[in-house]
Amino acid sequence: MKLYEIKNDLVETLDLFLECGEDELAIDNCKEIFEFLKEELKSKSDSILKYIRNLDSEKEIISTELERLEKIKKSKESKIKRLKEYLLNIMLQLDSKKIETDIGSYGIRKSTKVDILDEDKIPNEFIKLKTERVIDKVAIGNYIKTYGEVSGARIIENYSLQIRWLYGYERKIRKFKKDFKK
Repeated sequence: MKLYEIKNDLVETLDLFLECGEDELAIDNCKEIFEFLKEELKSKSDSILKYIRNLDSEKEIISTELERLEKIKKSKESKIKRLKEYLLNIMLQLDSKKIETDIGSYGIRKSTKVDILDEDKIPNEFIKLKTERVIDKVAIGNYIKTYGEVSGARIIENYSLQIRWLYGYERKIRKFKKDFKK
């Protein structure tokens, strides 16, 4: 059974249970069906949680691998930069503007850039001001909760699933407590 089918069957069984009235046989049948559906729901939910745990583990492995690859990438970028600086220094020492090889050529290109020594001494005519408009969602939320309404904003309720994984010893303790109550 699919999870949505179990949910629909639970609702239908509950409706039947409410319609049974005083019929003991119908009430017992509904209770049995209800217990079966609860077990199906538990089993299906357990499978879904296992799948979520598996996906979460894969996500962690991917994150770790991405970090490892990012370190390798930075190392390669650093080596490229050092090798380019090495070639540039050699070419400057040899006073050579261009060198050609079998696989390509490389040369020196002169460029300029402005180096700011002290920002405070720069005249205002060379300063651009940047303004950034940022909406304060926390303040809006507090205002709506206190006073009721802000034009262009609203508070919406969301739900998130919180999963607490049970490890081997926790499962054993829970099973022991459950068996002990019987």
